[in-house]
Amino acid sequence: MASTASKTAKQNGVRSARGERARAGLKEAALVVLERQGYHKMRIADVTGEAGVAQGLFYHYFKDLKSLTLEVLTDFAMASNDLSKIEKNVSKGDWYARIYAHNLVIVRSYAKRPGAMRCLLQLADEDEAFSAMLRENYRNQLMWLVDLMPKLFPEVRFKKHQALMVVYSLAGIGEGLIREQFINESKTLGVAQLTVEQIAELLTTMFYRALFLRHPNEKQLKYTRNLAVMVRNN
Repeated sequence: MASTASKTAKQNGVRSARGERARAGLKEAALVVLERQGYHKMRIADVTGEAGVAQGLFYHYFKDLKSLTLEVLTDFAMASNDLSKIEKNVSKGDWYARIYAHNLVIVRSYAKRPGAMRCLLQLADEDEAFSAMLRENYRNQLMWLVDLMPKLFPEVRFKKHQALMVVYSLAGIGEGLIREQFINESKTLGVAQLTVEQIAELLTTMFYRALFLRHPNEKQLKYTRNLAVMVRNN
C-alpha cells in the first residue's frame, strides 16, 4: 500500500521536503561542475560526485544531463529578472542609480560565474527553445525602460518600436566589453584590473550619457568622474 501511494505521489509531481533538497543539491552541484568543466565535458558522475550522492539517484530527479543543464541555466538566467530586488532602496527618480543597479547585477553574474555564462551562450547556439527563452528574458529586462521612454521624453513622441530600438541599441554598448572581460578573458582589458563595481559604473555612465546627453552627477561617480569633460562645444 505504501509503495502504491509513493508511486502515485511521484506521478502527481508531489515530492517530499527531503526529495526537494536532494534535487536542489544536484542542481547546485551541476552549476559548480558547469563552471569548472563546461557543458560538453560534464558527466553525470561529476554532478553526483560533487553533490555527494549515489549516481543512481540522478535519474530519480532528471531525465538526462541536458534537461538538468537547461533547468539550471534557466534559473541562473532568470535570477536577474526581479525588478523589486534589483532596485531595492533605489529612488525611482535617480536614473543613474537605477541603471547602475541593473548593470551591477549583470556584471556580477559574469564575474562570479564566467564558466556558466559561457555554457549559457553555447547552449543557446544548440537549443532553439532555450535560445528563444533567453531572447525573451533579455527583452523583459529592457521593457521596464522601453515602457518609460515616452514619459521620460514626451517631446519626442516615441512610437513603441522606436523606444524599443533605442533601448536595445544602448543596452548593446557594454555587451562586447563584458564578454571580452569575463568570457574571453582579454589580456588587453585585464591590464586595467577593474573591479566589478568600476565596470558597472563605466557601463552605466556611458549608457546614461547616451540616453540623457549629459554626464551623471559627479558625486555618484568614482572611476568615471573625469569623463565629465568629454563634452563637445560647438
